[in-house]
Parts: sequence; structure tokens; C-alpha cells
Amino acid sequence: MKLDMAIDIVIDPEVYNPSDDSYLLLKVVDVREGERFLEMGSGSGLIAIHAARAGADVVAADISPHAVECTRRNALRNGVKVEAVRSDLFESIPQSFDVIAFNPPYLAEEKEPKSWIERSWSGGSGGTDVSAAFLEQAPRHLAPNGRVYVILSSLGGLRSLLRTARELYTSTMLEEKHMFFESIFAYKFELLNLASDK
Repeated sequence: MKLDMAIDIVIDPEVYNPSDDSYLLLKVVDVREGERFLEMGSGSGLIAIHAARAGADVVAADISPHAVECTRRNALRNGVKVEAVRSDLFESIPQSFDVIAFNPPYLAEEKEPKSWIERSWSGGSGGTDVSAAFLEQAPRHLAPNGRVYVILSSLGGLRSLLRTARELYTSTMLEEKHMFFESIFAYKFELLNLASDK
């Protein structure tokens, strides 16, 4: 899918502003016309809008009411159909998808986040709380031959997450970006039983 940098996004102060990790995910997500697509942790709706422009049937989910409203407004602004849902991970998502994409909060934070914007980057004490729960729950929402695209960080328990994921998925590291204080990685995960059938 061609990278579309012409998406017009307006950000709420309580919503994560697309950054290097967002654009790395945007670069690697492969979604096709007619596929069912879920952007988990949609924030501004950047990836969801990109998938809708590719012709996918799109749901965008976020725990933050600010993000859900921001996604709705941005989808409207870009003239695409996106169903925006407030959900704590898959709590309000009953259906399954061909493609799921997530740029999870992965910074290790000992203290509880005090605002929605802090919650958008806090991954818990080890940085893996949200990512690990997502990877454990996602298989129940993947269609046959479904795939998951996730951003992981060297600051967010990368090795432990990959060890945990090995029990459920095959993983492919698609892209990496090195910065002065961390490296971020775009991974594709496919369920083990599906990957072995190929």
C-alpha cells in the first residue's frame, strides 16, 4: 500500500500527536481493499484514515474519549468512513479483522498516569503492560490468515515481549528506526498455526 502523507490531521491537546513511531507504523501496514481493519489505540486516527483510503472496512478503537472524538473528526475531515469506538483494548470489540495495527504506549512509568495524554505513552512499570495484554487478546479477533502490525521499543521490554509472543505468533521485524535515546521497531505477527499452513 502506497504511503499517503497527505492526511489532514488535527490534534486535541489530550491526544497523542503522531510521531516517529506513528509514521513507522503507517509505512509498514499492508491493508487491501475490502479487508476488515482495526486500528487499536487510534489516537488521531492517522492509520485508520490511511486504511480507509485504501478501501478497507475500518474500526478505530481507543480507551480515551478524546481520542475517539479526535478520530471521528479527522475521518470526517478526510472524507472517509471510520467507525470510532471507545474500548479498553478489545473490551468493546466483538468482531474479527484481517488486519490489526497498534502503536501501544511503551514508556516505562512507575507512577499512575494522571491525564489521558500521559496514558497515551505510559506502558506501566516495565513498559510492557499494554503491549503484552494486546498480544495475548488479539488472536481471538483475527480472521483466518489475519496479521497484526505493532510498534515495539527498545525502552519498552522488547525482548520479554518477543519471548511472550513466540508462544502465539511467528514474528517478522519489518523496519527499525534508531534515535539517540531509543530504537523503535515495526513488527508483523501472524498466528503460529496459520503461518505453518503457508
